[in-house]
Amino acid sequence: MKISSIYGKKVESTAGRRGYVISVNANGGRLECLVCADEEENEFSIDVKNIISIDNKIIYEDRESAIKTAKPLRLGCAGFDEKGNYLGILEEFTYSKNRLLKAKIGKKIYPAEGLLAGDVIIVKRVKRVNADVVKDGKVIIKKGTPLTNEVLASAEANGEYIQTNLKSI
Repeated sequence: MKISSIYGKKVESTAGRRGYVISVNANGGRLECLVCADEEENEFSIDVKNIISIDNKIIYEDRESAIKTAKPLRLGCAGFDEKGNYLGILEEFTYSKNRLLKAKIGKKIYPAEGLLAGDVIIVKRVKRVNADVVKDGKVIIKKGTPLTNEVLASAEANGEYIQTNLKSI
């Protein structure tokens, strides 16, 4: 592909941001970013690693918006439940492949899906399965398992979505 074909090309993010390329920046013999402008001539950059496709227009993943909306995780802040009861101090987060899995607040561990982070940590009430979910005599979801999106997806894949929801009431 020729660089001249990129200049002036329309760009669109997965989040809907639109504009066009005004410059291509390189470093050490490698393309690093595209400098673009929107309809109001506000400049923004696209890291070439975030480009999904280049056809009639350039489609890219809008990591800049994700970074701007990200909030700091402050270890050592106070944790509360939805009713305002103090749970303890946020001691640790566990993550895998850039995904938060769980948090240790006080002496208990909570799934990361049920947390709201800010100046304090709010633990949303998490439904749990009250009885084993059984299919063909085999336990597919154990009693006490938090009802997360992954658990519901697994239940749906096994054809036991309704049973799982009923056993969490």
